[in-house]
Parts: sequence; C-alpha cells; structure tokens
Amino acid sequence: MLKILKTIARFFTIEPARKILALILAFGLWIFVAIDGTYNYDKEIVVSYTNLPDAYIITDSVVKLKVSFNGKGKTLMGIWSSSPKALCNLSEVVPGKNVISTKDCVVPVKDVVINYGTKYINVEIDEKITKPIKPSISVKGGLKNGFSISAIEILDTISITGPKKILQRLNEVNTESLDVKNQSSTFEKKLKIESVSGQIKFSKDNITVKVVIDSSSQGVFTDLVINIVKNSGQGVRILTPSIDTLIVSGAQSRINNLHKEELVVRLKTTDLVPGEYYLSPEIVLPDFLIPVYIKPQRLKVLVY
Repeated sequence: MLKILKTIARFFTIEPARKILALILAFGLWIFVAIDGTYNYDKEIVVSYTNLPDAYIITDSVVKLKVSFNGKGKTLMGIWSSSPKALCNLSEVVPGKNVISTKDCVVPVKDVVINYGTKYINVEIDEKITKPIKPSISVKGGLKNGFSISAIEILDTISITGPKKILQRLNEVNTESLDVKNQSSTFEKKLKIESVSGQIKFSKDNITVKVVIDSSSQGVFTDLVINIVKNSGQGVRILTPSIDTLIVSGAQSRINNLHKEELVVRLKTTDLVPGEYYLSPEIVLPDFLIPVYIKPQRLKVLVY
C-alpha cells in the first residue's frame, strides 16, 4: 500500500505542470466524445396546462409525467440542467372527465426523441362560478362584567370563485376567531378568512367587522308555547302545556326590542319509543342572547 502511495506522489511531483495539462486535455477529449454520443435520459417533468377557457376550472389533473429523452449528450445535458415542461392544450375540454393523449402534449426541446411513460392522462374539468358568501364568525374571550354584544356587523362583502360543484354546497366560510376579551365599548376589527381549498379564491383575504357592545340587561317572558318535534303517526302529550317563566340575558338594546314571538321552546321526541319521560326543553334564541332561568326545567311527557 505504501509503495502505491509513493508511486502516486511521484507522479504529481515530477513535472507536475505537464501532467496536469495532459489530464485536462484528456478530460476535455472525453467530454467532447461524450456530448457527441447518443444516449437515453429518463426524467420526471412537470405538466403545464394551457389555453383553458375562462369559463372552466381544473379540479383534478396529473401534475408530473415520466419521460424518456433520446438524443445527443450535449442536448441531454441542457435538459438535465434546466428541466422543460410538458405543455398540454386544454382549449377543447368540456366539463367532466377529459382523456388527453400524451402525444398531443408538447415538450419544447429540439433534436431529441421523446417517449412518455403513459399514453393518456385524465383531466377533470368543472364550470367556474362566482357567488357571494356569508362569513361565519366565532367569538372567544369574555367582555367586561355588565356588558354584552348587541350585534356584529360585517362591513365588507365577499365573494368566492371556484368549481361549481363545490360552491353549490358551500354557503358560508369561517374567519379567524373574534377576540372580545375585556371589551366594554363598540369597536372594529379585521378578521382573516380561513382557506377552504386551493381551487377556491376569495375576493378579499379579510373582512372588517363592527362589534356593537351595550350594557347587559334581562327580560322576563311568561306562558311560552312549546313546539313539539315528533315522528309522523307518533302521539305525544305534555302534562305541562307551556313554559311558565323564561328569563333571558343580553344587551339592553336587544332585550328592549325582543318580542315573545322570537323565542322558541322546542321539545324533540323523534328518537323516543312509547313511554313516560321527563325531558328538558330546548330554548332557541336570537343571536347574543342566553337563557338564565326557565320554569319548569323538566317536562313530563307521554309518548304513545
């Protein structure tokens, strides 16, 4: 081993300039021969879809294609250093599944033969629509004692654009939570809209809301009718036909304008088999109002 190392050291120490020049010339000759030869080069390239009509949107597609390039070394070296894209023309697509031949895709490189790893690719297309959307705002934190939210006013309008099939089922979008901790007066705040899907675009990234705050108050309501939610053919009898007393808490301005007809007392028996039950009624109130007292709290119900 030592003898081999000495031989290598002697090679580079005796007339080093001439030997290094010889190595450079040999390497250059090898490069010249290599780039002039013909080779195969396999590579995965990105698919770029072009000429899609404005009325349509892609909902599912192939992102990359496996491709084999056959050509001169110098050409393949350029492909290796700067990867081309496969350009697929979508000018004649229709909504639904479209099967596109990879032979119709164009890879903008010259002097090479291109073979695709697959004969066809599938592209899903849908109609693109735009519609207004309602923001859904969740509230976190608590106001200062003695204060309540009277209203949350959305000062901006927002619309969304995307695939028709998705937007037809989408009626609202969430925003970041609205923090009202220790607030005691009306204020405005910007809220970021949460992303739904990469295929859906919003007209704005955030909205401005106005939070109207008022001093807290309570309202007392009596003799509220009970609404029964039951199955067809199911018999239900409530021994107590109405709610005697309901006390509601909220912003003074809302309590002052609250009418008895806006309060809903509901009793659901759809999941019950015949028998006798003691059930708690469900109280449905307008936004930002809460029930603080109800009499009676449980109702005797006969299901038959």
